Amino acid sequence: MSATERPLQLLGRSFDGFDRALSRQLPKAGATSAVHRLPDILDLQEQVVTGDAATSGETDLLLVVTDWLPALIAEGKVLPLDGYFAEEPPAGWPDIWHPAVRDLQRGPDGLTYGVPYHVGPMMLLYRADLYDDPAERTGFAERFGYPLATPDTWEQYTDQARWFTRPDQGRYGTIAAGYPDEHNTVYDYLTQLWSRGAELTDGAGHLSLDSQQARDSAQFLYDLWHTHRVVDPTAAEWDSVASGVHFAAGEAAMMVNWSGFAALSAPADSPTHGRVGCAPVPRADVPGGSRVALNSYWVLAVAAGSDRPAAAYDLLRALTTAEMDRITAEEGGTATRRDSWSDAAVSRLAPYYARFEAAHEHTRALPRDPRWPRISVILNDMVASLVTGTAQPGEAVSRAHLRLSELN
Repeated sequence: MSATERPLQLLGRSFDGFDRALSRQLPKAGATSAVHRLPDILDLQEQVVTGDAATSGETDLLLVVTDWLPALIAEGKVLPLDGYFAEEPPAGWPDIWHPAVRDLQRGPDGLTYGVPYHVGPMMLLYRADLYDDPAERTGFAERFGYPLATPDTWEQYTDQARWFTRPDQGRYGTIAAGYPDEHNTVYDYLTQLWSRGAELTDGAGHLSLDSQQARDSAQFLYDLWHTHRVVDPTAAEWDSVASGVHFAAGEAAMMVNWSGFAALSAPADSPTHGRVGCAPVPRADVPGGSRVALNSYWVLAVAAGSDRPAAAYDLLRALTTAEMDRITAEEGGTATRRDSWSDAAVSRLAPYYARFEAAHEHTRALPRDPRWPRISVILNDMVASLVTGTAQPGEAVSRAHLRLSELN
């Protein structure tokens, strides 16, 4: 079969929402046939970031998270799109996408290497029915001495997680994705670190966790799992997708996770249908603290090894139209375009769309460092030891600090 005869190959991550959406979208994407393959996220990372799937010619279009782009760009594994944009840009590019979802796919050369397909950011997802229940409100205020409302601070978050944890009723206070896949475990730690006013680097710009904020952040996560026990122990084996599924099943009162998982409660037969709300991520009530929502999203990028890059780009354009963006939302992904966010039919699908413009104004992304795959392994190992309880917080942070120092 010649290159022009074979179907274009799209490689992305395993997620039912992606699979359903792409199964509808690809047949609508034009005359050129295309197929998709969606391995689990660790396998995808191994194939694309570590391996040669992007350069071997086996893949034409990649669906990858922005976390990986600095390494992919530095290694020449994805192609800049600006030349194609000059000829025929995606419909509505660039202004139809919020600036917060146009920035992370830009390389150090100022060129653009991807177009959003599925976006965050992280938000607080909560059971509005529980928070509105008069008995819950009265009982909480009597125990903790202040009114029950969505948590403004991490201390309130902990109080409320303790209050709502009732394993005998099949519900915990919160959910954390504990599976060590170098993603949500790392995101949870950085959210704590940044909200406490600290960085991954010291004053000299060297990678470092030698700070009280770094230790406090680890202690916070350890306490959720082992001191307060507000997280289902089996969540140690849940990735972000599984955590969203369990939340939609009604197994927790709240969680800080990707806003898009609120869409899992949208089907009429969901146990939490009509019961989920979204609010800002809590803040750290400490000197120098703030509210930080992590921003990371999935983009379509043309693989450098494709022998049909122009056709791959045409497919990218077809998959990012308003019609296709609505399909992504309808099938459980998250729409990326502003015209979708303001579309009444889309906004009815999930509670976060009405808040997206504001939510994206106060986000922060992972460091744009080609070393990030190695950094994330170290942070991932640290948080895994906190989740499993195999290390105390101070010990875990000290070990991670030494390993990070070796990368300087």
